[in-house]
Amino acid sequence: MNTPPKFLVLLNDTSRALLFDGDQKLLGEVIEEDGFIVDSLLRAASESPCPGDCILRAVVPPPSPDHRVRCFELH
Repeated sequence: MNTPPKFLVLLNDTSRALLFDGDQKLLGEVIEEDGFIVDSLLRAASESPCPGDCILRAVVPPPSPDHRVRCFELH
């Protein structure tokens, strides 16, 4: 069974992004240099507050406190 991503969380910049389902479970991580995949996902997303602390606890290694974490809801 495939679970569609519901949230996209950008860490530090668009070179590292996490995908979460509607239950805030980590589905996978996107690491890329050119940003093509993340840019494609952002076209179908709107910025939103992160839905919960559990999202950030799933990040290993944790995001740098010097950079803002941005969350998007995918449509």
